Amino acid sequence: MGHIQYFDWGSIEWIYEPDTKNSTNIMHIGISTILPGRRQREHIHYGDEQLLYVLSGQGEQLIGKELSIKKPGSLFHIDAGSVHEAINTGEEPIKELLISVPVYYNQRNPLNDILNREQIYIGSFKDTIILNDRIKHLYYEAIDILAVPLSIFNKENEPIIVSDNYPEFCMKKCNVHKDIRNCYLYNIYDEYMPPHYKDPSAFVCQYGLRVFVMPIIINHSLVGTIKGGHIRIYDENHVGLKDETDSDYELYGKMQIVHQGRIMAILQHIKTLSKNISYYYLLENTEIELNKKEEIIKDIAKNELLLEESLRSTKEQVLSIQINNHFLFNTLNAIASLAIREGSIKTYESIISLSKIFRYSLKSSNTIVTLNDEILFIMDYLELQKLRYGERLSVNINICEEVKLARIPFNFIQPIIENSFVHGFRNKVDNLNVEISCTKNKDKVVIHVQDNGAGLEEDDITKLNHKIKGQSEDFIISGLMMIYRKLELLHHNNFEFNISSKKNVGTQVTIIIPAFKEEI
Repeated sequence: MGHIQYFDWGSIEWIYEPDTKNSTNIMHIGISTILPGRRQREHIHYGDEQLLYVLSGQGEQLIGKELSIKKPGSLFHIDAGSVHEAINTGEEPIKELLISVPVYYNQRNPLNDILNREQIYIGSFKDTIILNDRIKHLYYEAIDILAVPLSIFNKENEPIIVSDNYPEFCMKKCNVHKDIRNCYLYNIYDEYMPPHYKDPSAFVCQYGLRVFVMPIIINHSLVGTIKGGHIRIYDENHVGLKDETDSDYELYGKMQIVHQGRIMAILQHIKTLSKNISYYYLLENTEIELNKKEEIIKDIAKNELLLEESLRSTKEQVLSIQINNHFLFNTLNAIASLAIREGSIKTYESIISLSKIFRYSLKSSNTIVTLNDEILFIMDYLELQKLRYGERLSVNINICEEVKLARIPFNFIQPIIENSFVHGFRNKVDNLNVEISCTKNKDKVVIHVQDNGAGLEEDDITKLNHKIKGQSEDFIISGLMMIYRKLELLHHNNFEFNISSKKNVGTQVTIIIPAFKEEI
C-alpha cells in the first residue's frame, strides 16, 4: 500500500511517487476515491496537468466551464492552471486512475549554452537583483501557470515584485495584501546564507500554511530570493484555529489541500524561474569580447530560434506525456485483468487502448514513424473518443496499401483530429463524423482528414492558413503550427498543407508529402 492522503471528499492512494533526487522521474500515479454524495470543491491545478481514467462509479465534473459526466471508461485531461470541480452523484465511490505530471515553462533555456562558451567572460556584477522588463516577463509567465502568490526579493530581503493573489484567509488574518511584511514568514532571512541556499526550502506558519523559498544564484553568490505559496498541505483539525471565529474556519476550509504531486510541480516552476532570472541577469551583465562579437551575435540568433522552437513544441510534449517507468503499464495491466474478472469488457478494452497510446508515445515521440503505425495510434485514440460519444460518432478510415510504409513525423495527424472534437463538434449534439483517407498520387502521399463540424467562414480560413505557415504577425502557438513545422523540418519546401472549410458543413485538412518508404 502506498502513501494515502485523506480529504473531506475521499482520498488518494499514491501507488507511485518518484524519488525527489532523480529528476528523470517526475510523474505521480495514484488511485483517487470520491465518496458517494461528496464534492471536490472548485480548485486550481497548480503547475501540474492530470490524466484521469474512471475505473468505477458515476458523477459530474467541471473542467473550466465544460460540464462532463464521470463514468467507467471515461478519460479526462486537465491542463495546468485549469479550474476543476467534481461531485459523486451515484451510490458507490468513484475510483479513478490519476496521473499527475508537472508542466514546465522554458524548461530548457538555450541562453545557457551561450553563457557557457569560452568566448564570453564574466564581467563585474552587481551583487543584488535589479528589476527590468525581462525579469518582469519571466515572473508573470510563471505566476500565470502556477496561480499561487509569488514575490521576488533582492539580496537585502527587500521586495522588488510583490504578488497580489493571496488566499482570502491570509488577507483576513494577516493583511498580507496590504503589506507583505505582515506575514512573518517573509521576514525570515538569515537561514538563506551559504551553504544552505543551493536548494529550495519552506517555512510553515502557525495556521499550517507553507511558504516556499528559492534562492537566485549568480556566480555562486546569493543575489535574491523567490518566496511564495501559502499552500495548505494537510488538515489536522484546522491546526492553529482553536480560538478563531466561524468565518475563519470557513475561509480556511475553502483552501484546497495540495497533494505531493502538485507541490513538486510548484517547486519545479519556482526553481525554473530562479534559473531563468539568473540566465537573463547574467546575460545583461556579461561583456562580449570584441574579436568574437560577430560569432556571438550569430549564436544568439540561432539560440533564439531554438527557444521559439522549444516553446512551439511545448503542447506536443504535454500531449505525448513522456513516461520513463514501466510501472504504469504494470498498473494498467493489473486493472485490465481485474476488469476481465468482473466481466467489464468495455473497461478492459478502454484500458488496453490507453496502454497502447502510452506505449506508442514512449517508443515513438520525437521520431520518424510509418504512416501505418500512426494510423493504428489514431484508431486507439478514436476508440477512447467513442467512449464519450458512443453511437453519435462515426469514423471512416481508408489507407492505401502502397502508402503504409511512408515515413512521417510522429503524432502529426492526432492534433488535427483533436481540433474536430475541440472546435468542430463543440456545439454539435449528434451525427458526428470523422473521415481519414491516405492514398498515393504518383510519387506523393495524399492525406485527407475531414469532419462534418461547425466549419469556418472563408476569411477565417484564409487567416488560419497564413498563420500556420508563419505569414501572419498574430503569433499564437497551436497544434497545427507545430505540425507544419515538423513537415517543414523533414521535407523542407517539398510538401503541401492546406485547410478548407465551409460554415455549417465541415472542415478538411489536406497534406501532401513525398512517398518515401521507411529506412531499414
